[in-house]
Parts: sequence; C-alpha cells; structure tokens
Amino acid sequence: MDLNKLSLGDKLVAGLGILEFLLLLFVPWHSVDLGFDTLSITALEGDGDAVAWPAFLALIVLIALVAVVLIRALSPSTNLPDLPVPWNQAIFYAAVAVPVLLLLKLILQTDYLSFWAFVLIAIGAGIAYGGFLISKEPESVGAGPYPGGTGAPPPPPPGGSSF
Repeated sequence: MDLNKLSLGDKLVAGLGILEFLLLLFVPWHSVDLGFDTLSITALEGDGDAVAWPAFLALIVLIALVAVVLIRALSPSTNLPDLPVPWNQAIFYAAVAVPVLLLLKLILQTDYLSFWAFVLIAIGAGIAYGGFLISKEPESVGAGPYPGGTGAPPPPPPGGSSF
C-alpha cells in the first residue's frame, strides 16, 4: 500500500474523514457542567427532540466517501459503477454534504453546545476543501458518465436508427 499515490485532496478527505468518524462516535456535541457532574450527549444521540438524524446521515455519507476515495486511489484497477456525473464531482458533493449536515444539526439544537461541535464542523470544512481539490483533478482513465469512460455519448449503431 503506497500512500504516495494519494493526492492532497485524497489525503484530506481520507485522513480528516477517519478523524471525523471517530470524533462523531466519541466526543460530546452537547455538554452541561452541573458543578458536581458533567452531562454529555454525542452527536449521534438524540435528547427527545430527535435531532441526531443529520449527524447520522453525515456519518453514512462519510463512510461511503472515505471508502470511495481510498478505493479509487489505492486500487485503481477496481471498476466502480458508472454514475450520471463524474466520480470527482460526486466526491465533491458528498464532501460538501458532511459539513452542511453538521451545520443543520447545529441549527436544529443550539442548547449547551460543546467545544467539539465546532471542531467537528471545522473538520467537515476541511473535508469539503479536500473534495474541492479532488473535483479539480483530471478524471482518471476509463472514468466518465458514458459506457467506455468517455465524456461523449456512444455513437449510433451502424445502419442508422437504433429502433
């Protein structure tokens, strides 16, 4: 496994994505100091208002995002399914979705936010920047929205119409 194959965007998305994943699981999003005890709720826990869903969606997108980036970079012979948009663009959209979902969680429940809530959003912004860098990279050979990995639709069949 050669990590030199990773571009700066790949390193940002994969590295910060793994860090974000771990922090989403373990650090408190809400924290209340009662003097004798501290009550904490992680980003994936709801407190009656059921506001954990944006963080849960961000976690799912994050897992898929890191997996795709690492598969593309470390196993270039793997054929990923064709998408209606290029993979670089799909990675960018997913990378932007992570901090947007976390910001939505922040907006939905603003009581007793801990320091970690803002750290998680900042890390999400770094992931979005990594996705932006990936979107500016040239698309890999054999990748594209049409069969054969080209940027143009396939030619018509010989003999005229297809019907």
